Amino acid sequence: MRILKSAALVFGLSILPLPATAQGMPPEQIKQILDVTKASWVSFRDWQGQDLVYFTHLEAWKCGIEYVFYGVNDGPIDQEWALDDCNPDNPNAVLKDKPYIARPGGSVQSVSVQLIYPDGTKSPVERFEYKR
Repeated sequence: MRILKSAALVFGLSILPLPATAQGMPPEQIKQILDVTKASWVSFRDWQGQDLVYFTHLEAWKCGIEYVFYGVNDGPIDQEWALDDCNPDNPNAVLKDKPYIARPGGSVQSVSVQLIYPDGTKSPVERFEYKR
């Protein structure tokens, strides 16, 4: 019986009109997804003597993000990661040739990120340690 009630609730909620983004989700839902996946906002890689800092996850959710600002090694969060334009027909596609920044090898210890959403609200600043 509990499963039937849950299914009825989900079905009932699914027919309510909600404001949608290009990803077919209300903006608050995209914020929630980004909040619970914040551990994936940034990833790191050593590659041919460089430290690569990837923003691939944020590119995949670009339709729900207005701006991405970041700072390296406890520096000010004043650098903007320019997201690709949102394509409503393929909102989660990551087509950017280089979804990362490259720094000299061994120079990146951490990256801090803050998102600004289309409604003007900001995420908390999240700090990511580069664990080699």
